[in-house]
Amino acid sequence: MNEHHLNQLRNALSALRTDIAVAIPWQTLNSWFVAAPLDLQHYSQINRHWAQVWNQAGENCPAPAVYLYHGVEKLTLVRETTPDDPPAIALHDLASVVSEIDG
Repeated sequence: MNEHHLNQLRNALSALRTDIAVAIPWQTLNSWFVAAPLDLQHYSQINRHWAQVWNQAGENCPAPAVYLYHGVEKLTLVRETTPDDPPAIALHDLASVVSEIDG
């Protein structure tokens, strides 16, 4: 992986740190790693860089686990939440509140 692609990966992982989830197009990943499909070693590299990005940001807890969702067009990375993250809200819960108000 060249320096430019490494910086792009680190930017995506920085977004993951902030936003809880990030989706990266397969085409982009394949160009970064010069591989299609990605090998296990590439996922290991992503995980290693994730831990570095997390720790370099000064987070005071271990890097949360990251889960992968292999979509047709994109790989979506979703990290575990931390105590500092807002709670998740189920979409159907919000929809039912709107239904009750509109009721």
